[in-house]
Amino acid sequence: MHDDLSMDGDSESRDFQAFYICEYQATVRLAGFLAGDRSVAEDLAQESFVRLQDTCVCLENSGGYLRTTLVNLCRNHHRRTGREALRLVRHGVTPTVVSERAAELDATLQRLPYDERAVVVLRYWLGLSEAEIVAHLGCRPGTVKSRPARALGKIRK
Repeated sequence: MHDDLSMDGDSESRDFQAFYICEYQATVRLAGFLAGDRSVAEDLAQESFVRLQDTCVCLENSGGYLRTTLVNLCRNHHRRTGREALRLVRHGVTPTVVSERAAELDATLQRLPYDERAVVVLRYWLGLSEAEIVAHLGCRPGTVKSRPARALGKIRK
């Protein structure tokens, strides 16, 4: 019986490894669009996979769960860095921004508030439906319809 368990564990490990290999690059790119910094994106992508590692093989929609986890980690990252920047400003220290925003798309996305950026990236880069975006962001369908319109208006300016 112990041998059966170890074989199942090996199978689950191989399944997760295949999932990781298949999804890693897209997850880092998504995190890069949302976070705006390649090194932060890699860290957030890795954290997403770590959080899924034990439950991934049991999930029906592992990719969707991975994206939802990543979106939540990016949101938390923005909240945390915003608070840190505010603290630094209050104490008279100018925050240093180290980012790879050489690409025009990255610079444009960085000018958008996080909530608008998340909807734009999920809709236009990943091509998710409104229902999928609602599930990932935990917001109302009307919000998913209005945020892209606002974001695209800002981008056009």
